[in-house]
Amino acid sequence: MIRNILTILLLSASLLTGCTNAEKPSEVKITDVTVQPVNAPPPYESFDYAKGVTAISPNLYRKLADTLNIRMVEGVYKPGDSSIMHAHPDFAMYVLEGSMVELTAADGSRQNVEFKTGMAVVMPAATHSAKNIGKQTLKLIAVEVDRPRK
Repeated sequence: MIRNILTILLLSASLLTGCTNAEKPSEVKITDVTVQPVNAPPPYESFDYAKGVTAISPNLYRKLADTLNIRMVEGVYKPGDSSIMHAHPDFAMYVLEGSMVELTAADGSRQNVEFKTGMAVVMPAATHSAKNIGKQTLKLIAVEVDRPRK
């Protein structure tokens, strides 16, 4: 397709040039056109899903969909449930049922966050563990986006 577009553009340019010159336009040949296959690996380091929530805590998270470097997962933490340290690429999260959560960052720092029902957040890539320290079951949907970083 790219080759066809380039051919049309070059032929159009040749014809326009030919209209202003008395000389006959020369034949246009396209060479050195490289087209990357659609299913080629991305030109950046991809997220390591072996460190992702569905691999690390399959009892708490399940994959709902996974395509185009976008993955949707559902998380369910009953009171007292906790995940071990795991990673997310950039992600968005929507809380279906809220509770109080203790988040522990990779550096060991901790913070308690109230995940309220209906809360929506967009976060950069992160590594953490989580524990439901509330009295209600926490249910959430996370959409992880494995995308290139500049």
